Amino acid sequence: MDRREKDGVPTISLLLVTANRAAWLDALISCIHAQTMADWEVIAVDCASTDNTLECLETWAQDENRVRVLSAEETDRAIGRRLALQKARGDYVAWLDPHTLWGTDFLEEMLHSVEQGPEGTGAVYALSQVLNEEGAVVRTLPGALKYPTIVRELFAAPQFPLTALLVRRRAIRALEKTGMRFVLGNDHALLLWLAHQVSFEPASEEMAPVQIRSIDGALPLSIDPISEERSAAMTYVLENFRRAVPARFARHCLAAFYCRRAQALSVGGESGEGLASALQALMYRPLWPRAWKQILSIAVKG
Repeated sequence: MDRREKDGVPTISLLLVTANRAAWLDALISCIHAQTMADWEVIAVDCASTDNTLECLETWAQDENRVRVLSAEETDRAIGRRLALQKARGDYVAWLDPHTLWGTDFLEEMLHSVEQGPEGTGAVYALSQVLNEEGAVVRTLPGALKYPTIVRELFAAPQFPLTALLVRRRAIRALEKTGMRFVLGNDHALLLWLAHQVSFEPASEEMAPVQIRSIDGALPLSIDPISEERSAAMTYVLENFRRAVPARFARHCLAAFYCRRAQALSVGGESGEGLASALQALMYRPLWPRAWKQILSIAVKG
């Protein structure tokens, strides 16, 4: 008899906050039902979808008593995530996303990893594979993590999606507060906040990697290396997470970020925004030759 059957409270709460993803839900639902561990609940929040996402979720809930569906009137991830967290009952939390498909033993292996990990482990993360449109692996996350604190690794570059985590519920109760709106609404900030709050450990290497697929040509924001969301998160961490990331290291990471963003924007034909991004790199490393060369190159091409 599992714990759910014994006391009616699930071990893991799976949080799905989504909008306009009806066409992608079937694979996600099948993935959840294929899990070898059955002691879970799903809290699904639809954020003002204009397609039939809400109807699909409600149909799922009618067929599965472990699924609860809520509806938010705004397309705001922060509102949806806070609502989902407030309704969660499990000792552990994992995030769902239509981009992500888990192996059948994901929940079982993740739970085993966090419970067998070092004392104080607050979260475990799984190996993730980014797939192209044809389903071939084009990128594997994370690489070898070097620092004693994972905050630095996440600050330097995206290392894994939110959906590759299993987190102890008690470690993230603060996220339910209204003052955590920015963190809840920004995927990169949420990952950095989590890493700042709790100890992260890798999950078992034997489990099947998490698979990340693109939707309409886009990947999850939490692994986008040059998004505006990422720049906002990095600035937020620098200003609010005192001593979490050494200031000099943070400035160099921000300069590198804006250089990469400038390159991507200029290649995409947005030379004005690319030039602005290159100038922002110089704000963090004023004497950096690479940034000056980039400004010159963009100015000449523009």
